[in-house]
Amino acid sequence: MTESESNELRIDVGVLKSQVSTLTTLCGKMDTVIDKLIEQHDRHIAKVYTDMDARRKETDSDIKEIHGRIDTVIDKLQLSELRIMEELKELGKEMKKAHEDEDKALTSLLQWKWMIAGGILVLSWLISHIHYDTIEHLLK
Repeated sequence: MTESESNELRIDVGVLKSQVSTLTTLCGKMDTVIDKLIEQHDRHIAKVYTDMDARRKETDSDIKEIHGRIDTVIDKLQLSELRIMEELKELGKEMKKAHEDEDKALTSLLQWKWMIAGGILVLSWLISHIHYDTIEHLLK
């Protein structure tokens, strides 16, 4: 190998060493950037999980509140149902009493009707069988 070849080889080795050094520096910087990106990513993921947990807790709280409201509405409906049933029972009793009262009044009217009909029948029979002379004598 000649001296010029050896010089060229030294120059090439020097250039290669310089390039390796530059690449090593660049790789170090890239490692630093990657580490920072990973840290930032981890912070974002932690924040996402924290936000998700907070929203889950809010949702759980909202669901409990809704269940409480539903239970309150159900209780009110049951109370209303009981009151309505009691009112219906009272109304039924009142209607039964009114029906009985009307039945008694109607029965009384029917008795009077038949009594009057019987009286008219008796008077008709008497008038048809008694002579007019006797009636005149009784009326004087």
